Amino acid sequence: QFIYKERYLKRFDRFSRHEQDLIAEADRQIRAYYHTRQAPHGLRIKLLYAAGADKVFEARASQAIRIVWAERVDAVSFVLVGSHDEVKRYLRSLR
Repeated sequence: QFIYKERYLKRFDRFSRHEQDLIAEADRQIRAYYHTRQAPHGLRIKLLYAAGADKVFEARASQAIRIVWAERVDAVSFVLVGSHDEVKRYLRSLR
């Protein structure tokens, strides 16, 4: 099950149409990753945080745009789309 947090959706709407297309393509590839377990190299999926069964990952939609999602046993939640600095702030909030 894939869930999109309100914060993610609001931030997505602020991007230009071209950036939204890049984000949507990266999103499609992330979803495909959960079906095939093979990720395109360009996404550069990286595990950022793990606590038990809960994990937080990052992928690159572009050089400047990152997508962050949380993986749990029963769902994948897209929580943030933004810059590298926004991702760092989000990670600090987890600790």
